[in-house]
Amino acid sequence: MISIDNAELFKRHPHIQSQIHAKKLDKLIGYRIAKIEVKLLQKYKAYYKEAGETNRKTYFEGTQTWFGLHPQVLQTPYNDIYEALSSLKDQQISRVVDIGSAYGRVGLITKNIFPKASFIGFEIVKKRADEANRVFGKYNLINCEVVNKNILSDDFILPEADVYFIYDFSDREDIKKAIMLICKRMKSKKFFLFARGDSVESILKKKINFILSKTRYLPDSLIRIYEFRSDSFNC
Repeated sequence: MISIDNAELFKRHPHIQSQIHAKKLDKLIGYRIAKIEVKLLQKYKAYYKEAGETNRKTYFEGTQTWFGLHPQVLQTPYNDIYEALSSLKDQQISRVVDIGSAYGRVGLITKNIFPKASFIGFEIVKKRADEANRVFGKYNLINCEVVNKNILSDDFILPEADVYFIYDFSDREDIKKAIMLICKRMKSKKFFLFARGDSVESILKKKINFILSKTRYLPDSLIRIYEFRSDSFNC
């Protein structure tokens, strides 16, 4: 079994494409992602299938789940996550929250860089959440879990955190709701928001009057890092 404490596992390699690196690392870590995604696609209709197509399968209820998307497209590469979190090494990070965490890659890297910090991921697909927690248990990661929960449900309460991850996990309306949850929950504390996806970024620019200070620029990454202060909100 490999050591999650080994930072070299997650670093970018100039001669290996990020998604290829991620696929190999998933196997080394012991994930069963491909098998799980195939089973999910056997049960539910793929995201790219038209609603009227003749098929006994139905869409997953709740929000977009991207069944049928390649696992290495579904998830953010380890390299990008590592570089984003590494850029905050000078910060006091006690909790990281991932909205739409899939198989929990962010949790593994959180514990590598900030071993004393806690990680909470939220994933609507139970089989993905269960697999993430199985891997966390395999490596004895403390205060590290993925919760099977729809963050858009009325009873959801967003935990306070120092870092939030969010990506284009669903349609624009769902993403707007998630961003507003972050905005309304965290008016009294500075935090960092890691955003990945065109929809997330366009919504941030239109809906929130944010102040960027010490903006983290990662030239090889798909992640944008925003720093929010308590005076930066206009929700």
